[in-house]
Amino acid sequence: MKIIHVAQFLGIGGLEKIIFHLALGQKALGHDVSVYIYDELRTWVDYFRENGINVITPPTKKPGYDLSLLMRMNKDLMQADVINTHDLNPLMYLGPLTKTRKLIGLKTPTLIHTAHGLDHIDNYPRALTYQKLVAPLADQIIAVSDKIGQFYREKIKITASRVHVVQNGISLYHKPISPELKVEKKAWLSQRHHLDNDKPLAIALSRIVPLKNQEFLIKCFNQRPNYQLLIVGPSGDDNYHQKLQSIAQKNIFFAGPQELVNDYNLGADLYVSASTHEGIPVAVLEAMNVKTPCLVSNIAGHLTLLKYGKSVEIFSEENAEEFLQKIELMFENKIDLKEMTTIAQEVVKNNYSLESMVNHYLKVYMI
Repeated sequence: MKIIHVAQFLGIGGLEKIIFHLALGQKALGHDVSVYIYDELRTWVDYFRENGINVITPPTKKPGYDLSLLMRMNKDLMQADVINTHDLNPLMYLGPLTKTRKLIGLKTPTLIHTAHGLDHIDNYPRALTYQKLVAPLADQIIAVSDKIGQFYREKIKITASRVHVVQNGISLYHKPISPELKVEKKAWLSQRHHLDNDKPLAIALSRIVPLKNQEFLIKCFNQRPNYQLLIVGPSGDDNYHQKLQSIAQKNIFFAGPQELVNDYNLGADLYVSASTHEGIPVAVLEAMNVKTPCLVSNIAGHLTLLKYGKSVEIFSEENAEEFLQKIELMFENKIDLKEMTTIAQEVVKNNYSLESMVNHYLKVYMI
């Protein structure tokens, strides 16, 4: 099967990791897989290529709705068996294009659309209208969480049989995780980023954008100078990033985008997330997978992780007092972190593996 994943850009983030793992997993099963990127953010293109993934990079998209891009897609993509768009922007091109080709009787790939989140609905008033226009043009919709699936069924009125919830999956960490390994990785992390190896360390790993709410984390950690916070990830909003740097005290550190995710999680005493919206959060799954305890906001994507057992600790969104109380309990080992992290690792292994995700995607492709 010839499969082409189409995304607007290829930075370093959760969506890109899902595309990366999907492409590798599908390729390992013998499929011809490419990734098509058309906007200017192409940070991870070389990384994909170095790992054997074919990345197609046409000329950069022009501002607004670029008709020349539409024509290039018509030329570049229509020999595929399956096109899998990731988030709204590529669907706004490929939905109308594939529908038009079908109406005039031209050979047209199956169009699968993966919805990774709904933050654009809250942040951009026109996004809901765009969804209503183009989402019905996809042959099948893949939602990464039950909440997103419900949105497409109820708000966009897509027939339930065409909406499939496929949880995000990650590549599992199979090496033994010992206390000695954790100590070694924390020392490495402290040296790499000039941290105090003797002070408790929390890590937040995601794109730096308001949706991820790093501002809340920084304001909380500003009140606890004996705790350290390491923020890892690329800037997705430069103004927001600059604001965070301006308010951060000396116990807050910015690592920028990093590829050694397992090493970073292993070196941290705690993983924290104050996100205001998530599907199934890849970054949290990665921390759970290496038995790093997690303290996360009580949004739907995080709460879903609890249905299999107490795998993460939850705090009420934007509740700084509760967050600080729980972080103190966790740093002081007054919560049974050993049991929680053991459950967390099993939850990821049994429910959020890469193999499971790849197989579910292929089943949708074959409908």
